[in-house]
Amino acid sequence: MLLLERKHRRKFWLLLHRYLGLFAGAIFVIIGLTGSILAFGHELDEWLNADVRAVSRQASTGRAPLDAIVAAGIKALPTGAKAINLDYPRHDGLAFALWFEQTSPGRDYPERHQIFIDPYRAQVTGQRLLIDFHRIWRDPLLDFVLRLHYSLGFGENGMTLVGWVGIVMLLSVLAGLIVWWPLTGKFRSALTFKPKASRERLVYDWHKVCGVYGSIVLLVIVATGIYLEFPSYGRGLIGQFSLVASPWPEYASRPPSNLDKQKIIPLSVLEQIVDAHCPDGEFRYIVFPNDATGSFEVGKRAPGEPSRLQSQRRIWIDQYSGEVLALRDRVSSSSGDALVEWLYPLHTGEAFGLPGQVMVLLTGFSPLLLYVTGYIRWKQKTKES
Repeated sequence: MLLLERKHRRKFWLLLHRYLGLFAGAIFVIIGLTGSILAFGHELDEWLNADVRAVSRQASTGRAPLDAIVAAGIKALPTGAKAINLDYPRHDGLAFALWFEQTSPGRDYPERHQIFIDPYRAQVTGQRLLIDFHRIWRDPLLDFVLRLHYSLGFGENGMTLVGWVGIVMLLSVLAGLIVWWPLTGKFRSALTFKPKASRERLVYDWHKVCGVYGSIVLLVIVATGIYLEFPSYGRGLIGQFSLVASPWPEYASRPPSNLDKQKIIPLSVLEQIVDAHCPDGEFRYIVFPNDATGSFEVGKRAPGEPSRLQSQRRIWIDQYSGEVLALRDRVSSSSGDALVEWLYPLHTGEAFGLPGQVMVLLTGFSPLLLYVTGYIRWKQKTKES
């Protein structure tokens, strides 16, 4: 009687796993393959655009003053464009990237561009359109792949769809593990290929073995991906257990009574202020004040942060006086903030360096393998019945 009941439960989970996988799995294949490419997205982008991004290091002279670097980029801005932030190069052989925003030609929405500046000569090396929010085909290859990955190229509606596909696939993977679980306790045979198996059995073993081993990483990637698609809900859920800081707070500068006589602090002074409060780590970006009351936001990655390309440590500075308005670092963060800090680098694999990136690269192919073997197995079972 107990065995019969277990079989009925297993049949339910099998049907759930099968049909969730069949209908949502096709989209998940696209998400997985684009995720594989993005595991080394920064490296690929630098290689594909080496003509504008790569620079020759001048060890004898060192880096030019930051004000001169940014001034060169500002001088190259098209009429009507507005500089919004500056990305520091992630190693000595790369250019700075000055982001700017301008109205898309013939449209009423902004698009974002990058101007690349040699840090040793303070000279512009090139420029490119990076994001057209409504015409994905205009974007560079890697940004095109990124937009496919998180929204299928359909903006906010696509992000919602991808988020729900992630939830469905999370249930499908869990259902598959329940179906796979050996009731007899023979885990060794359940985790290996059967010797001298038939073609039908070989397809089943490929689906079973790759699904079990792949699920270890896949569950983490899917769960973190769901958070990234629905961050407000994710923060709300985490906030039930621990305080979570606002992701994009705003701090106002105090404009002087006579703006004509008060200048914005030089960027070299800005760096010195940040260094005085955060002497260790690496500069990652500077967000420029949006208006006369806005403040500088500087990201300076602290040693040991799980993300190697971004910065969780941020400091906000008054654009006129240089006063530190706020500092967010690991010392002041809660356990909820620490969890949020790990989610994106876990999703991309960068939290574990090169091995993590390779793992994400390989895992991205598992949805394709599981979909193909699952579909073949389903057709085999249909013929048998």
